[in-house]
Amino acid sequence: MGDFLENLVYSDDDILTFPNGIPGFKDNKRYVIVQVAEFMPFEWLVCIDDDALLRFAVINPMLFKPDYSPNIIKEQIEDLEIEKPEDVLLYSIVTIRKDPSESTANLLGPIVINKTKKIGKQIIIEDEKYTIKEKIIGNA
Repeated sequence: MGDFLENLVYSDDDILTFPNGIPGFKDNKRYVIVQVAEFMPFEWLVCIDDDALLRFAVINPMLFKPDYSPNIIKEQIEDLEIEKPEDVLLYSIVTIRKDPSESTANLLGPIVINKTKKIGKQIIIEDEKYTIKEKIIGNA
C-alpha cells in the first residue's frame, strides 16, 4: 500500500487545509486526496505535513449509501465558507479489512471539504440512522 505514496506528486492547488486537523490528529493540517486506480472506489486522504506518514482511506458515502444525508448543523461548517452545494466534497473514513465484506465506513464523522476554497473538516454528527462502522458491501 505504501508504494504509491513514495513518489507522491502534487501541486499547491491540490493541498487541502484542515485548520483544526482531524480529531485525534489536530497537528496535521495539510492533506491531498490521492486516487489510485487499483484501489477505486477508495481514495486516500494523505497528510503532507513534514514526515507525518498519515493517510486515511476514504470513500464518497453516496457510492454505497445513496440515501446518506447527514444531519450537519450550519454552525458546524461555517468555517468552511461554503457558498453553493457544488463546492462540497463529502467523504467517509474507511477501515479496510482483508475480507472486503468486513470493510466499514464512518458515517457519523463525515469529512466535508470546500473544494473551491480548499478547506476541510471532519464533522461529528448525532444521528441514530448511522454508525461509525457502516458496512460498505451489502449495505443496501
